[in-house]
Amino acid sequence: MLDRQNYLKVKLFLKYSREVHERSLLQISTDFEHLKILLLWTGSQPLGSMHAFNTSLSDFLFQKVEKGLDQSEVQSILKTNQRFLLWGKAMFPIEFQNIRLNWIMKITAISEKKEVII
Repeated sequence: MLDRQNYLKVKLFLKYSREVHERSLLQISTDFEHLKILLLWTGSQPLGSMHAFNTSLSDFLFQKVEKGLDQSEVQSILKTNQRFLLWGKAMFPIEFQNIRLNWIMKITAISEKKEVII
């Protein structure tokens, strides 16, 4: 089950991206697909607690969600999620206070041991 507040924050981010950064509807649609992975990863847990999860977002991506993604698509998914979290930290500083900026910046790093299946 997904946390409704997490979903609403994702939708607010997409609206912000559309209005402020003037991203196209296609870009917004792609961003939403990428952010669904974050919503699945957090499940019913609030976004502010994700830094304490045992599994990293990239590990979750490889284990549970997508098989057969190329390296560039994995990086794109992680980058979209990183943009969302940076926005979330700025917009919801109390809720995201336990999530360190360096943790967010490391989200796009894929472990050397990970193999992207083509």
